[in-house]
Amino acid sequence: MKRRKFIKDTACAGCLGLFGGCLSFGDGLYYRFGGEVHRDFHASILDGYNYVKDNFGMDAAREVLGNVARGVQRQMHEKLKAGDASELLEHWRYYMSREGGDGCFTLTETPGGAVFEVKACPARAHLVKRGIAGGEGLCELTRVFNEELVKGTPFEIETSITSDGSCRQTLRRRNGGAA
Repeated sequence: MKRRKFIKDTACAGCLGLFGGCLSFGDGLYYRFGGEVHRDFHASILDGYNYVKDNFGMDAAREVLGNVARGVQRQMHEKLKAGDASELLEHWRYYMSREGGDGCFTLTETPGGAVFEVKACPARAHLVKRGIAGGEGLCELTRVFNEELVKGTPFEIETSITSDGSCRQTLRRRNGGAA
């Protein structure tokens, strides 16, 4: 099956933002849609990412994550394009709190952006607890998603793995300008 046909015919193609946004929530899908996300969601996302990457290549995986970053997360991306990182910072705080990671991170705003330090990723910890292999791939997925999220914006995000299940995501203006 050709890559485009696979992507177009995938049940989640709309949810991944490939064709105008999530089919279930319409164009207004926002990371705070309410309700709980099952913790095994992370394993499913990682499996999907690995499947696309392994069967269709990294360019296809990047395309899917780019469509999520700029389609599903459109509001956040648009604010970043306008030079406003506030929604991304709120997203990082909200995500960690929702996942039970309140004491597992620091978020320090800087003149040029912010540093999001994850000491113990709740998603990675859940996969380890469940004995699901390959959870370190969440770090790669996060790095690629971040790169796609800031594409076409005045920002960049450097994602550095600091240890197993820990990372530093540094948001800064390109060319060192103040945020």
